[in-house]
Amino acid sequence: MAPQALETHGSGVYVGELMAYFSASAAFCQLTSQLYIEHESALTAFVGQLQSNPGVKPTVENLEIIASQVGIPIVLEIVLDEDCEVSADTHFEVVDNAAKSWKLWRSVLLNREQGIPAHWIKKFYFPRLLDYRDLATVKNPRLLEQTIDSSLMVGGMMQSWHKDTPGDLLLAFKKQYGKTNFSQSMNFDEASVERFFNLNGMLDAATRLLNQMTIWQDIDALAKKQGIPLQ
Repeated sequence: MAPQALETHGSGVYVGELMAYFSASAAFCQLTSQLYIEHESALTAFVGQLQSNPGVKPTVENLEIIASQVGIPIVLEIVLDEDCEVSADTHFEVVDNAAKSWKLWRSVLLNREQGIPAHWIKKFYFPRLLDYRDLATVKNPRLLEQTIDSSLMVGGMMQSWHKDTPGDLLLAFKKQYGKTNFSQSMNFDEASVERFFNLNGMLDAATRLLNQMTIWQDIDALAKKQGIPLQ
C-alpha cells in the first residue's frame, strides 16, 4: 500500500500537541462506540472470553467482519512545505483568532483544499499493540505501555474539557513517563506502512479487535477519573 495524500474534511486537521491526541481519541471512541452498538452481543461475548480465559484466543461469530471495521488512533508528524492558512481551535478561541489559539493552546486547524501531500508526513505514532496472550501475564509491561499511551489521549481530553494548559500537562506527562508521544512510531513511507499493516495486532482479526477493546476501556476508565464523559 503506497502512502497517499491526507484529505481534510469538515473543520480541518488538528495541528499541534495534545489536541492532536484529543482528535485521535475522539475519532477512535466514536468509531468504537458505533461498532459496539452494531455488534453488542458479539463484542460482549468477545470481552467475556478474554476475561474468563486470559491468554486464549477468543472466537465469536462474524469475527472477521467485525474486525474489518476497527481502527486504532494514529497521530502524524507533519512538516509543512509551504505557508498554510490555519484557523483557531474553537474549543478555546473564536475561529479567526488563530494566533492566540496557537500561542496559548498550541492548537490550530489546517484545512488545505488539496489535502496534505504524503511527502509532508514524516512519521506516524500509534499505541502499543497487544496480543491476546499478553493478558495471561499479571502486570504485563506491554499492558502498562498501552495504558500510558491511552493516558496521553486523555491528556488531550483534559486540555479540551478542563481548559488545562498543554505545557503543564505535557511537562507532567514527560516527568512521569519520559516521553510526550505514543510509544510506537514508524517513518511514513511505503515499506513502513506495509510493515505496519502486517503487524500481528493489525493482521489478525481477533488481535485487532482485542486492541480496539482494551484501548477503549483504558480511555473510558481514565476519562472517568478526570470527570470527563465520552459521550
